[in-house]
Amino acid sequence: MGYGKLLSMCAAVAVTSGGLFLLASPASARAPIVVTAPLAEDIIVRHVSYADLNLAAAAGQNTLNGRVGGAVKDLCTEAVGGYESGITFKFNMVRCSRDAWSGARPQIAQAVQRAHDIAFTGTSNLAAVAITISLPE
Repeated sequence: MGYGKLLSMCAAVAVTSGGLFLLASPASARAPIVVTAPLAEDIIVRHVSYADLNLAAAAGQNTLNGRVGGAVKDLCTEAVGGYESGITFKFNMVRCSRDAWSGARPQIAQAVQRAHDIAFTGTSNLAAVAITISLPE
């Protein structure tokens, strides 16, 4: 999640929480609802460039997937806390990888779509950006 998405998520949580707070009866309103979000310095981020790749070709897509895979592994190793061999560590790595790939796949699809648009029409309405993978620390 990028910083903009993080802010959007926080705003959505705040609006939803505020609505729930207003709908709650006075008897259930004993304690205020507190919404917290990770600080920007608590977010681990990796940016994966694809400026040098032809994503209209399968080889470029494979290279991008490899780069993203390396970034996901690096990001999750930092987020989970290094290298271990225990089952909890492995479980956390699998969960982290799943979450990171869930954020990366739509960005990869958009980058590939942009490359195909440009290959077929010479232009695209989609912005060219790097793949950004982020998770709370």
